[in-house]
Amino acid sequence: MNKKSVYILAIITMVVAVIVEVLFAHPHYHKFWHTMPGFDVLFGFLGCAVLIFVAKKIVAPLIQRDEDYYDGGDDDHE
Repeated sequence: MNKKSVYILAIITMVVAVIVEVLFAHPHYHKFWHTMPGFDVLFGFLGCAVLIFVAKKIVAPLIQRDEDYYDGGDDDHE
């Protein structure tokens, strides 16, 4: 799968989720933002995007090692 098809699949999934939410959502809202169609889908999508960004840009450089991390050291023990 290439990048374009992943984006298209994600957009189709979000549109279907919004349609299902509008048609079948429970009408008892406790907060005003839950009255906006698609808010929960958008909130979930943005939450996942933030987690992926944090994992790739902040956490990965902290825990990744160089490719030859375990190859280093003295060569006497062969």
